[in-house]
Amino acid sequence: MKALVYSAVKEVTVQQAPEPSPRPDQAVLKVIGTGICGSDLSGFLGHSPRRQPPLVLGHETIGSVVHVPPGKWPFEEGDRVVVNPLQSCGECENCRQGKANICPNWKLIGMDREPGAFAEYVAVKAANVFPLREGVGNEQAVMVEPLANGVHLFNSIERHQFGTLAIYGAGTQGILMLALARLLGYREIAVVDTNPARLAVADRYGAKLKQNPLDGDSAKTIRDWTNGRGVDIGIDASGLTVVRQSLVHAVRKGGEIMLLGLHDNMSEIDFNLAIRNEIRLQGSFAFTPRDFATSKRLIENGDISIVDYTRTRPLEDGQASFDLLTGNPGDTLKIVLTP
Repeated sequence: MKALVYSAVKEVTVQQAPEPSPRPDQAVLKVIGTGICGSDLSGFLGHSPRRQPPLVLGHETIGSVVHVPPGKWPFEEGDRVVVNPLQSCGECENCRQGKANICPNWKLIGMDREPGAFAEYVAVKAANVFPLREGVGNEQAVMVEPLANGVHLFNSIERHQFGTLAIYGAGTQGILMLALARLLGYREIAVVDTNPARLAVADRYGAKLKQNPLDGDSAKTIRDWTNGRGVDIGIDASGLTVVRQSLVHAVRKGGEIMLLGLHDNMSEIDFNLAIRNEIRLQGSFAFTPRDFATSKRLIENGDISIVDYTRTRPLEDGQASFDLLTGNPGDTLKIVLTP
């Protein structure tokens, strides 16, 4: 079969690969489309130790079922389905408590040696396969997995005051969380990004303050915008040290910082300020099965959509697509690759 292989740092190539040999608990899908995730970009740039060449990346996928394993499943051959790519053991303490996202044995397709979905076919855990409602477009359906990350983050906020909110990063996750925040009832939202085109997208989705950090101190701008108080909640959708440092100064006393981005492994922040201001620092990783189900419902209902900023390209355009997203993406938020 045809597959897009991460073959070297900053290089992906279309190659012939063997078709999946499914394990007894796996279904096989004929891939319809797979979105390029920020974590795929991290691997492409050589920043992800768990993504090493040669590897077929890709986990934000929808497909048509071509193999159904033994057992009773909510799908059958020929169904168009979406995949929860986060595979957990189902038996550990965290899994039993509904926290499969922090299962110590979790796996993700397109990572380690688990082949991903930038290919004609992919094998996935059958328990993680869900039929899609008729009428939902492919570019919309691919967003179920990315949106689930934002659903999990908002479910992890300790105190929803529906006051002021700052989102650092206006990529896919940042814009999806802006849309989610608006859906939940937040209105006073600031978005920070260095890409003017993406700040324009944030404006379309309802951001009240759009701040380019190249134009000045973002934390000061946010504090001035909130009359010196700071925002109730700050979201790091980039993972950059400079963002984490800024957020500590941008949130109010007693505020919350939600940490989603995984770019920098180590960051130095003003912990004395965080302690004195009783700022809550909360990590948010991936999503639970419940979050995924909520995301699927929101996408199928059309409650959230970024299809106007989503582009579909063939696998043969994989190199150009990765180069665009890691270089100058403009207002493109998502590229979906098709076999």
